[in-house]
Amino acid sequence: MAESPLHAFLKKLGVAFLVNQGCFLVDTEVPLGRLGSSHELDGHHVIDACGVGERFFRPRERSLSDFLGERRDYEVKRNVLRGVEVKVSRSDFRNGFVCSCCNFNYLLTPMRLVAPWEVPSGVGLIEYNRHKFTVEQDGEEGFRFRGLRVVRKAAYRGLRQHQIDNATARIARSSSRMSVSALESELRRMHSDIQG
Repeated sequence: MAESPLHAFLKKLGVAFLVNQGCFLVDTEVPLGRLGSSHELDGHHVIDACGVGERFFRPRERSLSDFLGERRDYEVKRNVLRGVEVKVSRSDFRNGFVCSCCNFNYLLTPMRLVAPWEVPSGVGLIEYNRHKFTVEQDGEEGFRFRGLRVVRKAAYRGLRQHQIDNATARIARSSSRMSVSALESELRRMHSDIQG
């Protein structure tokens, strides 16, 4: 089945939302699985938009300074996955969705498509209002939205580090492939310009 223009637009909007959430690597149609990689035995799923960002955690391990009585409060920065699943109709919503393969999981829908209580616990709900929507670039790396509302925040969900690492690698490989093709077309264009 072909993707509708609304679904394609909301996926791009999901990418912009993830950028605003502090994600430094973002891509669409990212395969995620419980084993971390797409393995035939792993019921992997493809999420509409996925981003890798950072979050601060208190370390679980105790250090030598803790035992010596020099307790210090410090935090460790780790990568986290944020995922956005897009649903544009009630039937699409009833078909199910990926909501367990990221640390923070969101559902992005047109306004009032689903009630907050219908969304699984821990999954955030974002609503798009097509009548009020505007977007402006906010600084170097962000966006200012009007007509996009977080109805319910996503709760943090722990994942194994290999799942995060594999998703990060998939997104990075996809980004570098896009960069290589963009570089190739740029080189061809520049070469034809200097050939005169």
